[in-house]
Amino acid sequence: MKKRQGVVVLLGILALGPILAMTSCGPSVDLTGLGNGGNTDGTGIGPVAGFGSVIVDGVGYDDSGIDNTNFFDDHGRTKAELEAGMMVAITGTINGADGTADNITVLRHVDGPMDDNGVDLSTNRLKVMGQDVVVDTSTVFDNGVTNLADLRTLQGANVNHPELEVHGPADNNGVIHATFIHKWADDRAAGRDVQVRGTVAGPPTATTFVIGRKTVDYSGAPGGLPPGVIAGSFVEVKGTLGALDNALVANLVKLEDAIGGQPSGSRVEVEGYVNRVTTPGTSFEMIGPNGIQTVIWAGTTPITGGTGADIRAGIKVEVEGTRKVGGALAAAKIEIRRANNVRMESNATSITGVSLTVFGKTVKVNALTRYKDSSIIHLRTFGQANILVGDSLGVSASLDNTTVPASIVATRVERIGALAADRRILQGPVDSFLPGGPDLFILGIDVLGGTAAFSGTDGTPLTQAQFFQVLADNRAAGKTTIVKARGTDSNPMSANALQIEPTIDN
Repeated sequence: MKKRQGVVVLLGILALGPILAMTSCGPSVDLTGLGNGGNTDGTGIGPVAGFGSVIVDGVGYDDSGIDNTNFFDDHGRTKAELEAGMMVAITGTINGADGTADNITVLRHVDGPMDDNGVDLSTNRLKVMGQDVVVDTSTVFDNGVTNLADLRTLQGANVNHPELEVHGPADNNGVIHATFIHKWADDRAAGRDVQVRGTVAGPPTATTFVIGRKTVDYSGAPGGLPPGVIAGSFVEVKGTLGALDNALVANLVKLEDAIGGQPSGSRVEVEGYVNRVTTPGTSFEMIGPNGIQTVIWAGTTPITGGTGADIRAGIKVEVEGTRKVGGALAAAKIEIRRANNVRMESNATSITGVSLTVFGKTVKVNALTRYKDSSIIHLRTFGQANILVGDSLGVSASLDNTTVPASIVATRVERIGALAADRRILQGPVDSFLPGGPDLFILGIDVLGGTAAFSGTDGTPLTQAQFFQVLADNRAAGKTTIVKARGTDSNPMSANALQIEPTIDN
């Protein structure tokens, strides 16, 4: 097993011009003291979006100089084994949308066995080593599992506890939003090395602290607890699970630093979750893969996907800006990222450089869209330019409600095997429905459910009346209902199966 390089990283760096002092009719923010805005050295972190170069956060990093001496992974993988959705940290140089990688480090948020009763299909959640993990339509599963239902079947009545590696950022409540899940083994392996990153929940005792629901025993860790670790600190822990109490017996505790000594003037792109708003319209704390940092912004800072009023605790954001003297990140642009509740599986009928058409709907793609080829071709460098009319695609997307009608924005595009004519998938929020059924509208498409089999979020069969009563109850409570329809690619769609899906809020 390779020793992972202790590089403290920030999220994907893009080439930005210097940020000047900005003022507006709202609160004024001092964005001076930014240093040299022309510096192209930096570090990027985020899920791998594609290959050819290694594409992270819209930057394609030339990895021709990467070999076993500068590729770091605790499981001994090589760069050829990187997969779309894996979180990586890249140090190197950046020039616009192009970069050159000097080092690549594979990151994971938690690595260990599933807990008892580890899968909850009704909420799309998973429990791994005391950590809550949520999946959405864009989560990539690997090595013999394709979804949470597979993991629940594998676990059975707590007979097995699959060893899982989970990538993705955690929100302000410590919930990991999985971008990639790899199954290492069908059941717990005694003495296997495990790892978790997260926020210390409460003051440490003389020998222990807690991350999520997992107790960490650091009494035998070389050097003990690093200075400065208190409640709310963001740490990485490695060790093994105790045979008797299942505590994480640490052999390493590292206090993470979201800034990591990055000099002022460095250009930064950060993706994470708002921890709390410190001053409305001026600053907030953001928690990313390496802890909490302060983001400052002004009324003139462009915001996409929403407005400044939408910036609140628990919201996923992407911030482009420049590191300020003292460590704060001065925002030049903020993008509010929405949950991925949309899924379409059908054939592409039109493709441009910035969009594709599936189910008659235009789907926008951008620099953050992740691509994967799971067809028999299995093209590693698969991207927008490789999609052909007639290709079967699985599209995971979010809705940008700042436009009317709402725009469909792809988070992930996967080329898949050919689909039968009555096995196309349309999933999204229900626009409207006939009281009592059997018909409803999803993304403006009329779905005919007269001959469909109905089921709830956990797969339990429902009658037509029960199914549409759930829709009615949610509407009365002001809640959005997500439904997955299987059937024909047409409008109206003839559905043979309709299932209520958990709603992922962000």
